[in-house]
Amino acid sequence: MVTGFSYYPSWRKLPQDHGKLFHREIYKGVQVLRGYFYVPKKVSTPKRILHELSFCLFAALNFVRAGRQDCIIIISPPLLLGLVGVAFKWLFRSRLVFHIQDLQPDAALSLGMVKHGLMIRFLSRIEKFIYTHSDHVATITEAMRSRLLDKGVPSEKLGLYYNWIDVARASKSRPAGGFRSRHPEIMGNWIVAYAGNIGVKQGADVLVKLAEAMRTIDAIHFVIAGDGADKERLKTIAARHKLSNLTFLPFLSQADYFDLLRDIQVSFIAQRRGAGNVFFPSKLLGIMAMSKPVLISADRESELSSFVRRHNCGLTADAEDIPQLAASIESLYADPVLLNKLGANARHAVEQFDRDVILERFFQRIQSGTEHEDASCVSALTGPQ
Repeated sequence: MVTGFSYYPSWRKLPQDHGKLFHREIYKGVQVLRGYFYVPKKVSTPKRILHELSFCLFAALNFVRAGRQDCIIIISPPLLLGLVGVAFKWLFRSRLVFHIQDLQPDAALSLGMVKHGLMIRFLSRIEKFIYTHSDHVATITEAMRSRLLDKGVPSEKLGLYYNWIDVARASKSRPAGGFRSRHPEIMGNWIVAYAGNIGVKQGADVLVKLAEAMRTIDAIHFVIAGDGADKERLKTIAARHKLSNLTFLPFLSQADYFDLLRDIQVSFIAQRRGAGNVFFPSKLLGIMAMSKPVLISADRESELSSFVRRHNCGLTADAEDIPQLAASIESLYADPVLLNKLGANARHAVEQFDRDVILERFFQRIQSGTEHEDASCVSALTGPQ
């Protein structure tokens, strides 16, 4: 495994990692090679580009340290990491799997981070080059798969593997009340919560607006847990409007996160208007495994909204439509039978995304192109590793 030093979602490295260029460790029998990369204190488009370029440079150096492998798996974004994969595919004479979590150029356009022009044309050519020289291109939703077909990726080269989850572990029974007892300000309330990165594309500001719109309903409380580039701005807005029905919490450990899911009524997920089909939040599967209904704020035809409607595991509203979202919350608050039904549907639907089901298909596809079943493999990714 080639990766960087932990920094996400707070965009801060751990104190012990400051100044380190390389680090080697063994995790569950897997060699992990970490490399330096620039982490800006305040995220902007130019700084994000520098962040990704520095990661790709040190990832390439760590590929040299890893030595020849039979198969290379690149997790994108960052898109430019695919160039590293192609270079070492040729050097190692390996197979290359390019696994896409976000369509980065499309995402940058939809969020207004870049405009149509030279930059997008440049990134599109890089995309085409990487897809052409990959042995297998994989992605995580039907909508992204369709978009890749539109970009010219041959169907026989393209695979669809939804993000997986260990359903048994995620849905393990936990005693109720643990999270509430640690946060007395929410004791006794009916809770709508968002947990995760608080950045531009996540749209957590919608929950702040919802808290303001529903402040007269004393029994309903909102929680935003996590860190990210947009958190301080949202806290400032909440303080200015004196929102006593909204609580901000720091980034949660996995155990605390599962305790939160156990104790809340509804989990909230939002996407910015116009984000389209280039994002799909992997956290959704963990929420479903805990039998919790979701409230979605996203474009009606987005993959996220379509998925929730298809599995009848929550309620959806148009992106940033506060009155519609408030009405959805009120309907769930007033109808515990509906609330429980949506949660039960979520738990039933998540079985098809179990770790063993998804990874068995993925491994079969990878092994089908290698000379032997015990082929060696190196995977490269950035993110919260």
